[in-house]
Amino acid sequence: MGRRQTMMEKYKMQMKAYRKKRGKIDNTPFLPPNGVIYVMDTLSPDEKIKVEVVKTRIRSQREVVENLACPVCGNPMSWDSKWEAFTCTKHGKKAIYEIVPAK
Repeated sequence: MGRRQTMMEKYKMQMKAYRKKRGKIDNTPFLPPNGVIYVMDTLSPDEKIKVEVVKTRIRSQREVVENLACPVCGNPMSWDSKWEAFTCTKHGKKAIYEIVPAK
């Protein structure tokens, strides 16, 4: 058995967990209201490419994009949260596409 914690120690542990939870960044790809998504190839960032949404799901009353069609091969691309982008590995080397604003 361990020793009992004081109220201050309990409070500090709770605050540490709360700060950690608040500091988490949500990079979920939400579908814009107009339903049109533009992506940018990370290897050639000068051009915007309009892509087709393949699959969506609803999370907390907003549509989340699960899959996009690859602009090169047309296969569904999946979201990679580490890259914060959609990745396609179907053609040669790995292609990484970031979502960019429509403007």
